[in-house]
Amino acid sequence: MRTRPLPTLIAATAAAAVLGLGGVAVAARSDGGARYRTAVASTEAVDQVLDAVGTIEPVSQAAVAFPTSGTAASVAVEVGDEVAVGEILAGLDTDELEVSLHEAQADLAQAELVLQLALDGEEVTSAGAGTPGGGLGRSAGAAASGALTDAQQAVLDAQHAVDESLAAAEAAMAAAADVCSDDEAPTATTTTPEATDDTVVDDGTTTCREALATALDAQRALADAQAELAAASSALSDLLAELADDAVSTPTTTTTTPSSPAAPSTTGPSGVGDSASGEGAGSTASPSTDAAPGAGSSSAASSPSAEDLIAHQKAVDAASLQVAVAEQALAQAEIVSPIAGTVASVGISVGDQVEAASATQTVVVVGSGGFEVTTKVSVADLPDLEVGQAATVRPDGSEEAIDGEVVRIGVAPDAASGTSTYAVTIGLTGDTSTLGNGSTASVEIVTRATADALAVPTSAVAVDGDRSTVRVLDDDRDPDEVTVEVGAVGATWTEIVDGVEEGDVVVLADLDEPLPGSATDGSSSSAGGQGGSGLPGGGAFPGGAAGGPPSGAGGRPGG
Repeated sequence: MRTRPLPTLIAATAAAAVLGLGGVAVAARSDGGARYRTAVASTEAVDQVLDAVGTIEPVSQAAVAFPTSGTAASVAVEVGDEVAVGEILAGLDTDELEVSLHEAQADLAQAELVLQLALDGEEVTSAGAGTPGGGLGRSAGAAASGALTDAQQAVLDAQHAVDESLAAAEAAMAAAADVCSDDEAPTATTTTPEATDDTVVDDGTTTCREALATALDAQRALADAQAELAAASSALSDLLAELADDAVSTPTTTTTTPSSPAAPSTTGPSGVGDSASGEGAGSTASPSTDAAPGAGSSSAASSPSAEDLIAHQKAVDAASLQVAVAEQALAQAEIVSPIAGTVASVGISVGDQVEAASATQTVVVVGSGGFEVTTKVSVADLPDLEVGQAATVRPDGSEEAIDGEVVRIGVAPDAASGTSTYAVTIGLTGDTSTLGNGSTASVEIVTRATADALAVPTSAVAVDGDRSTVRVLDDDRDPDEVTVEVGAVGATWTEIVDGVEEGDVVVLADLDEPLPGSATDGSSSSAGGQGGSGLPGGGAFPGGAAGGPPSGAGGRPGG
């Protein structure tokens, strides 16, 4: 249940000269003896979609409460008013919510500072202050310093990937538990139209299978991320041990010239040797050999261990997620109606102190029998979601999608699921006449949409951590790897905000490369939450580009 990720550049073979695939113009091309499949950067419509599964429930009336505590600043409706799906009912004073957001941002900044201090070779205390420790590789050779920095970054990236994968797996498991358990729930509370020969009966099995498959994929991704973390941690530990061994095996000899017996040293009142000579009273110094720290020793001694880096990165990720929750709480300062109907009661007045999810401080809307869909998302998806975003719902067993929009986003973890997942409610605006109570459905929420974006095929974009690249092909040379800033990421097209121009030719595949198989190695990586999700590019920490991954996600602060 994650935002569709950016696939990495993959190798492929093909003999066709020109292919049309999924609306993308693709050409096989030969330049300088190398063959490439290419596409042209062009203006396209790009929709970034969050896929989920949910449960459809009938709503004859809705008691709408604020998802977070605060002071009521406005009440937009009165008893008897007619309201539509998504219409604003009331709002909170945002001052308190902004304070909470700033506190969460301060906690994130502190966690990032502690991580940076550790990477700079300072001894970090529990309060986050640092004691100078020589600096990361400041005395090391360039090669040793670069290798150590890369090894540290690999651990940070791997731990961030584990944190994102864990959140995604929890959300996927919670969604699967919901839709699959609801399949067995009785549906007698709602009268459903009698089936005809042309009716596809909804037994819930299709969506349940999809949810279970998504959960299994998420568990596999988590296992892969944990394996990557173990490998990165082991590599860093081995490198630190190697640097320390190198320092021990290459001692530096320092010789002190002995003082002449004919020239006795002069001592002061305290009996301490002469400050100029540094020798003790009446002592005769002899040559000595000291093992001075070498390049590797300085790097190894000042570098935090893999376990320390893991702990610091987990703290950064946890703090960033709290920022995401605080941002969503601020965005949820206004509540809207999930159904079309008539306001039956208003239990909120301006100036009231309201509690989150109150059972009494609500606006009750009575409808003629609408429906809503509830689904669960991971905390990493929260920055991508907004009330009012368009959604489509495809009931299990139906070929027709129903239009809807996001009307409520939870800002407190779902205690019932036992995981850090957040409930999202979608109000349905399309034809719901064939729906029944407890039906399951596949859900698509459009988190970003651009009608005329400069875009390249999504398969042309390679993602490494929070860095996205494409290979641009010129007529007279090999492809150049270009770092790009991405916007909306769709299944077919990815918006390019900066890095390429319209008409640039980008490489999709090198036709001379073998396909991954038993005799070749093939790997892929993706940025969950890109724009999203995934933390969004992943994930990201809030504070990055709007709709994009959080700043510093998976990396060193400021790096």
